[in-house]
Amino acid sequence: MTMQQRSLGSTSLTVSALGFGCGAVGGLMVRGDPTEQRKAVTRALDAGITYFDTAAQYGDGASETNLGRVMREIGAWSRVVVGTKVRLRPDHLDSIAASVRGSLEDSLRRLGRADVDVFHLHNPIGLTRTQGGALDLRLVLGEVGQALAAVKQAGLAKHVGFTGVGDSTAVREVVMSDPYETVQAYFNALNPSAGYTGHAGGQQDFEGLIDTAARAERGVIVIRVLAAGAAAGLDDRPSNAGDPGGGLAGGSTYASDLRRADQLVQLASDLGLENRVELALRFGLSKPGVSTVLVGYSNLGHLEDAIRFAERGALDENAVRRVLDLSSE
Repeated sequence: MTMQQRSLGSTSLTVSALGFGCGAVGGLMVRGDPTEQRKAVTRALDAGITYFDTAAQYGDGASETNLGRVMREIGAWSRVVVGTKVRLRPDHLDSIAASVRGSLEDSLRRLGRADVDVFHLHNPIGLTRTQGGALDLRLVLGEVGQALAAVKQAGLAKHVGFTGVGDSTAVREVVMSDPYETVQAYFNALNPSAGYTGHAGGQQDFEGLIDTAARAERGVIVIRVLAAGAAAGLDDRPSNAGDPGGGLAGGSTYASDLRRADQLVQLASDLGLENRVELALRFGLSKPGVSTVLVGYSNLGHLEDAIRFAERGALDENAVRRVLDLSSE
Protein backbone atom coordinates (compact mmCIF):
# COMPACT_ATOMS: atom_id res chain seq x y z
CA MET A 1 0.00 0.00 0.00
CA THR A 2 1.00 3.64 -0.38
CA MET A 3 0.89 6.43 2.16
CA GLN A 4 -2.28 8.51 1.92
CA GLN A 5 -1.77 12.21 1.14
CA ARG A 6 -4.21 14.80 2.48
CA SER A 7 -4.84 18.52 2.03
CA LEU A 8 -3.62 20.78 4.83
CA GLY A 9 -6.80 22.81 5.23
CA SER A 10 -7.17 25.67 2.78
CA THR A 11 -3.42 26.03 2.31
CA SER A 12 -2.08 24.83 -1.01
CA LEU A 13 -0.07 22.16 0.79
CA THR A 14 -0.54 18.41 0.68
CA VAL A 15 0.86 16.33 3.53
CA SER A 16 1.18 12.65 4.35
CA ALA A 17 -1.44 11.18 6.69
CA LEU A 18 1.43 10.03 8.90
CA GLY A 19 3.86 12.75 9.88
CA PHE A 20 7.44 12.61 11.15
CA GLY A 21 7.75 14.16 14.60
CA CYS A 22 11.26 15.43 15.32
CA GLY A 23 10.57 16.31 18.95
CA ALA A 24 12.37 15.66 22.19
CA VAL A 25 9.82 13.15 23.52
CA GLY A 26 10.58 10.61 20.79
CA GLY A 27 14.16 11.79 20.76
CA LEU A 28 15.59 10.34 17.55
CA MET A 29 16.22 13.69 15.87
CA VAL A 30 17.39 15.32 19.11
CA ARG A 31 19.62 12.72 20.77
CA GLY A 32 19.80 9.96 18.17
CA ASP A 33 22.82 8.63 16.28
CA PRO A 34 23.43 10.64 13.08
CA THR A 35 23.57 7.50 10.94
CA GLU A 36 20.23 6.28 12.29
CA GLN A 37 18.74 9.73 11.82
CA ARG A 38 19.70 9.63 8.16
CA LYS A 39 18.38 6.08 7.73
CA ALA A 40 15.07 7.01 9.38
CA VAL A 41 14.47 10.11 7.27
CA THR A 42 15.39 8.21 4.10
CA ARG A 43 13.02 5.37 5.03
CA ALA A 44 10.25 7.83 5.82
CA LEU A 45 10.61 9.51 2.44
CA ASP A 46 10.61 6.15 0.67
CA ALA A 47 7.36 5.30 2.48
CA GLY A 48 5.71 8.52 1.31
CA ILE A 49 6.00 10.56 4.52
CA THR A 50 6.17 14.19 3.46
CA TYR A 51 5.42 16.22 6.63
CA PHE A 52 8.27 16.85 9.09
CA ASP A 53 7.61 18.70 12.34
CA THR A 54 10.30 20.37 14.43
CA ALA A 55 10.74 23.36 16.77
CA ALA A 56 13.42 25.66 18.10
CA GLN A 57 12.74 24.29 21.59
CA TYR A 58 13.45 20.65 20.70
CA GLY A 59 16.89 20.02 22.13
CA ASP A 60 17.58 23.78 22.17
CA GLY A 61 17.85 23.79 18.38
CA ALA A 62 19.36 20.31 18.00
CA SER A 63 16.30 18.91 16.21
CA GLU A 64 16.34 21.65 13.58
CA THR A 65 20.10 21.34 13.14
CA ASN A 66 19.95 17.55 12.71
CA LEU A 67 16.94 17.65 10.40
CA GLY A 68 18.61 20.30 8.26
CA ARG A 69 21.84 18.32 8.05
CA VAL A 70 20.09 15.12 6.99
CA MET A 71 17.89 16.84 4.41
CA ARG A 72 20.92 18.51 2.85
CA GLU A 73 22.93 15.27 2.83
CA ILE A 74 20.22 13.40 0.94
CA GLY A 75 19.04 16.38 -1.12
CA ALA A 76 15.44 16.03 0.01
CA TRP A 77 14.24 19.50 1.02
CA SER A 78 12.27 19.90 -2.21
CA ARG A 79 10.30 16.72 -1.45
CA VAL A 80 8.89 17.64 1.95
CA VAL A 81 6.69 20.04 3.89
CA VAL A 82 8.35 21.28 7.06
CA GLY A 83 6.86 23.02 10.08
CA THR A 84 8.64 24.66 12.99
CA LYS A 85 7.57 26.77 15.96
CA VAL A 86 8.19 29.76 18.20
CA ARG A 87 7.58 29.85 21.94
CA LEU A 88 7.45 33.34 23.42
CA ARG A 89 8.91 33.79 26.90
CA PRO A 90 7.81 36.55 29.29
CA ASP A 91 10.92 38.59 28.40
CA HIS A 92 9.84 38.52 24.74
CA LEU A 93 6.51 40.24 25.33
CA ASP A 94 7.92 43.77 25.17
CA SER A 95 9.20 43.10 21.64
CA ILE A 96 6.90 40.47 20.18
CA ALA A 97 7.43 41.22 16.49
CA ALA A 98 11.23 41.19 16.81
CA SER A 99 11.16 38.05 18.96
CA VAL A 100 8.94 36.13 16.53
CA ARG A 101 11.06 37.10 13.55
CA GLY A 102 14.33 36.50 15.38
CA SER A 103 13.22 33.01 16.43
CA LEU A 104 12.24 32.11 12.88
CA GLU A 105 15.46 33.48 11.41
CA ASP A 106 17.46 31.38 13.88
CA SER A 107 15.40 28.32 12.93
CA LEU A 108 16.01 28.93 9.24
CA ARG A 109 19.76 29.12 9.83
CA ARG A 110 19.71 25.79 11.65
CA LEU A 111 17.53 24.16 9.00
CA GLY A 112 19.52 25.65 6.15
CA ARG A 113 16.43 27.03 4.42
CA ALA A 114 15.20 30.39 3.18
CA ASP A 115 11.67 29.71 4.48
CA VAL A 116 9.47 27.13 6.18
CA ASP A 117 6.12 25.85 4.99
CA VAL A 118 4.34 26.29 8.34
CA PHE A 119 5.35 28.36 11.36
CA HIS A 120 3.43 27.72 14.58
CA LEU A 121 2.96 29.67 17.78
CA HIS A 122 3.85 27.11 20.47
CA ASN A 123 2.52 28.71 23.66
CA PRO A 124 -0.60 27.55 25.50
CA ILE A 125 -3.44 30.05 25.14
CA GLY A 126 -5.29 31.48 28.11
CA LEU A 127 -8.70 33.13 27.97
CA THR A 128 -7.96 36.28 29.93
CA ARG A 129 -4.49 36.10 31.49
CA THR A 130 -0.90 35.75 30.32
CA GLN A 131 0.87 33.64 32.92
CA GLY A 132 2.90 30.46 33.32
CA GLY A 133 3.97 30.47 29.69
CA ALA A 134 0.41 30.89 28.42
CA LEU A 135 -0.55 33.91 26.30
CA ASP A 136 -3.96 35.47 26.69
CA LEU A 137 -6.45 35.42 23.86
CA ARG A 138 -6.29 39.17 23.25
CA LEU A 139 -2.53 39.01 22.70
CA VAL A 140 -2.71 35.94 20.44
CA LEU A 141 -5.38 37.51 18.24
CA GLY A 142 -3.64 40.88 18.31
CA GLU A 143 0.07 41.53 18.46
CA VAL A 144 1.21 37.91 18.14
CA GLY A 145 -1.05 37.32 15.15
CA GLN A 146 0.30 40.48 13.53
CA ALA A 147 3.88 39.31 14.08
CA LEU A 148 3.13 35.94 12.48
CA ALA A 149 1.43 37.64 9.54
CA ALA A 150 4.50 39.84 9.14
CA VAL A 151 6.94 36.93 8.78
CA LYS A 152 4.59 35.38 6.25
CA GLN A 153 4.45 38.64 4.31
CA ALA A 154 8.26 38.81 4.46
CA GLY A 155 8.46 35.42 2.77
CA LEU A 156 10.01 33.62 5.73
CA ALA A 157 6.99 31.34 6.27
CA LYS A 158 4.45 30.26 3.69
CA HIS A 159 1.71 29.64 6.26
CA VAL A 160 1.22 30.23 9.99
CA GLY A 161 -0.62 28.34 12.68
CA PHE A 162 -0.63 27.51 16.39
CA THR A 163 -0.60 24.70 18.92
CA GLY A 164 -4.12 24.23 20.25
CA VAL A 165 -3.52 23.77 23.96
CA GLY A 166 -4.57 25.92 26.90
CA ASP A 167 -8.11 27.07 27.59
CA SER A 168 -10.52 25.18 25.31
CA THR A 169 -12.73 28.20 24.63
CA ALA A 170 -9.74 30.39 23.80
CA VAL A 171 -8.26 27.76 21.48
CA ARG A 172 -11.51 27.42 19.55
CA GLU A 173 -11.67 31.21 19.18
CA VAL A 174 -8.17 31.32 17.73
CA VAL A 175 -8.79 28.50 15.26
CA MET A 176 -11.58 30.56 13.68
CA SER A 177 -9.42 33.69 13.42
CA ASP A 178 -6.88 35.01 10.95
CA PRO A 179 -3.97 34.78 10.34
CA TYR A 180 -4.01 31.23 11.73
CA GLU A 181 -4.26 28.61 8.98
CA THR A 182 -3.38 25.42 10.86
CA VAL A 183 -3.77 24.03 14.36
CA GLN A 184 -1.91 21.31 16.22
CA ALA A 185 -4.67 19.41 18.02
CA TYR A 186 -4.18 17.20 21.08
CA PHE A 187 -6.12 14.05 20.15
CA ASN A 188 -5.71 10.43 21.17
CA ALA A 189 -7.60 7.32 22.25
CA LEU A 190 -7.29 8.29 25.92
CA ASN A 191 -8.71 11.78 25.39
CA PRO A 192 -10.44 12.09 22.01
CA SER A 193 -12.48 15.16 22.98
CA ALA A 194 -10.91 17.35 20.28
CA GLY A 195 -12.75 15.11 17.85
CA TYR A 196 -15.68 14.01 19.98
CA THR A 197 -16.96 16.48 22.58
CA GLY A 198 -17.66 14.89 25.96
CA HIS A 199 -15.24 12.00 25.47
CA ALA A 200 -12.40 13.35 27.58
CA GLY A 201 -11.60 10.37 29.79
CA GLY A 202 -11.83 12.55 32.89
CA GLN A 203 -9.39 15.11 31.46
CA GLN A 204 -9.80 18.49 29.81
CA ASP A 205 -12.52 18.55 27.16
CA PHE A 206 -11.22 20.16 23.95
CA GLU A 207 -14.84 20.55 22.81
CA GLY A 208 -14.66 19.30 19.25
CA LEU A 209 -11.74 21.48 18.18
CA ILE A 210 -11.10 19.39 15.06
CA ASP A 211 -14.62 19.91 13.74
CA THR A 212 -14.41 23.63 14.47
CA ALA A 213 -11.10 23.76 12.60
CA ALA A 214 -12.50 21.81 9.65
CA ARG A 215 -15.46 24.20 9.34
CA ALA A 216 -13.00 27.10 9.25
CA GLU A 217 -10.93 25.20 6.62
CA ARG A 218 -7.88 25.01 8.87
CA GLY A 219 -5.30 22.29 8.50
CA VAL A 220 -5.33 19.91 11.50
CA ILE A 221 -2.08 18.36 12.69
CA VAL A 222 -2.72 15.77 15.41
CA ILE A 223 -0.19 15.75 18.24
CA ARG A 224 0.34 13.25 21.06
CA VAL A 225 -1.59 10.48 19.29
CA LEU A 226 0.29 8.01 21.51
CA ALA A 227 -0.02 10.29 24.58
CA ALA A 228 3.78 10.75 24.67
CA GLY A 229 4.21 6.97 24.66
CA ALA A 230 1.66 6.15 27.37
CA ALA A 231 -0.79 4.68 24.85
CA ALA A 232 1.98 2.32 23.76
CA GLY A 233 2.54 1.22 27.35
CA LEU A 234 6.07 2.61 27.46
CA ASP A 235 6.87 2.37 31.15
CA ASP A 236 10.56 1.73 30.43
CA ARG A 237 11.26 4.40 27.82
CA PRO A 238 14.07 4.19 25.21
CA SER A 239 17.35 5.78 26.32
CA ASN A 240 17.10 8.64 23.82
CA ALA A 241 13.42 9.37 24.54
CA GLY A 242 12.77 12.60 26.37
CA ASP A 243 10.82 13.17 29.55
CA PRO A 244 7.13 13.42 28.58
CA GLY A 245 6.80 16.23 31.10
CA GLY A 246 3.45 17.54 32.26
CA GLY A 247 0.35 16.58 30.34
CA LEU A 248 -0.75 18.93 27.57
CA ALA A 249 -4.38 18.35 28.53
CA GLY A 250 -5.67 19.55 31.87
CA GLY A 251 -6.04 16.70 34.36
CA SER A 252 -3.62 14.36 32.60
CA THR A 253 -0.29 12.96 33.73
CA TYR A 254 1.93 10.39 32.06
CA ALA A 255 1.41 7.98 34.97
CA SER A 256 -2.38 8.23 34.82
CA ASP A 257 -2.38 7.89 31.02
CA LEU A 258 -0.18 4.80 31.34
CA ARG A 259 -2.67 3.19 33.72
CA ARG A 260 -5.65 4.01 31.54
CA ALA A 261 -3.89 2.72 28.42
CA ASP A 262 -4.01 -0.82 29.82
CA GLN A 263 -7.63 -1.07 28.67
CA LEU A 264 -6.50 -0.56 25.07
CA VAL A 265 -4.68 -3.92 25.12
CA GLN A 266 -7.84 -6.03 25.25
CA LEU A 267 -9.70 -3.77 22.86
CA ALA A 268 -6.93 -4.06 20.26
CA SER A 269 -7.07 -7.84 20.60
CA ASP A 270 -10.87 -7.89 20.32
CA LEU A 271 -10.65 -5.84 17.11
CA GLY A 272 -8.04 -8.14 15.59
CA LEU A 273 -5.32 -5.51 15.60
CA GLU A 274 -1.62 -6.13 16.08
CA ASN A 275 -1.34 -4.16 19.32
CA ARG A 276 -2.52 -1.00 21.07
CA VAL A 277 -0.10 1.19 19.11
CA GLU A 278 -1.92 0.19 15.92
CA LEU A 279 -5.23 0.94 17.62
CA ALA A 280 -4.10 4.37 18.84
CA LEU A 281 -2.46 5.46 15.59
CA ARG A 282 -5.26 4.33 13.30
CA PHE A 283 -7.81 5.90 15.64
CA GLY A 284 -6.02 9.22 15.13
CA LEU A 285 -6.17 8.75 11.37
CA SER A 286 -9.90 7.97 11.48
CA LYS A 287 -11.24 11.38 12.47
CA PRO A 288 -12.60 13.40 9.51
CA GLY A 289 -10.87 16.77 9.22
CA VAL A 290 -7.44 15.51 10.28
CA SER A 291 -4.69 16.38 7.80
CA THR A 292 -1.75 14.54 9.35
CA VAL A 293 -0.97 12.61 12.52
CA LEU A 294 2.43 13.17 14.09
CA VAL A 295 4.36 10.35 15.69
CA GLY A 296 7.62 10.96 17.54
CA TYR A 297 10.16 8.22 16.93
CA SER A 298 12.97 6.98 19.16
CA ASN A 299 14.35 4.48 16.66
CA LEU A 300 13.87 2.87 13.26
CA GLY A 301 11.66 0.18 14.74
CA HIS A 302 9.13 2.78 15.91
CA LEU A 303 9.09 4.27 12.42
CA GLU A 304 8.60 0.92 10.70
CA ASP A 305 5.66 0.10 13.01
CA ALA A 306 4.03 3.47 12.36
CA ILE A 307 4.40 3.13 8.59
CA ARG A 308 2.90 -0.36 8.63
CA PHE A 309 -0.07 0.70 10.75
CA ALA A 310 -0.72 3.93 8.84
CA GLU A 311 -0.79 2.07 5.54
CA ARG A 312 -3.68 -0.01 6.91
CA GLY A 313 -5.78 3.15 7.01
CA ALA A 314 -8.59 4.37 9.24
CA LEU A 315 -10.48 2.17 11.67
CA ASP A 316 -14.04 1.23 10.84
CA GLU A 317 -16.96 2.95 12.54
CA ASN A 318 -17.49 0.17 15.07
CA ALA A 319 -13.86 0.27 16.20
CA VAL A 320 -14.00 4.05 16.62
CA ARG A 321 -17.16 3.70 18.72
CA ARG A 322 -15.50 1.07 20.93
CA VAL A 323 -12.62 3.49 21.63
CA LEU A 324 -15.05 6.30 22.41
CA ASP A 325 -16.92 4.06 24.82
CA LEU A 326 -13.73 3.67 26.83
CA SER A 327 -13.17 7.42 27.06
CA SER A 328 -16.69 8.07 28.32
CA GLU A 329 -16.41 5.64 31.23
